[in-house]
Amino acid sequence: FDSFGKQKLGQGDMGAIYSAAAPRVNASKKPGEWQKFVIDFQAPKFEGDKKVAKAKFIKVTLNDQVIHENVEVEKATGGALTGKEAPTGPLMFQGDHGAVAFRNIKVTPKK
Repeated sequence: FDSFGKQKLGQGDMGAIYSAAAPRVNASKKPGEWQKFVIDFQAPKFEGDKKVAKAKFIKVTLNDQVIHENVEVEKATGGALTGKEAPTGPLMFQGDHGAVAFRNIKVTPKK
């Protein structure tokens, strides 16, 4: 969503983790300008079918400003393919309510 200039942010605004956390600051640029995200994410951990650690957004920056740090999430988002959590899976990008373009996407798995 276009959240540029908005004072009070919710869980549906730019940079939010849907159903989990609103961004701590509004780092959105003007509509039409490129936004830059850096996301350090840890998938949930399982022992067999039992989840032993929640998924966690270690650190998320938007346009070089920290908007999330150490945010654990309880479950998969509503946009998940199966609705279930998994230790690995596809990476999906979502755009909402208008044209969206992506560029310079880098994925670096950590050990």
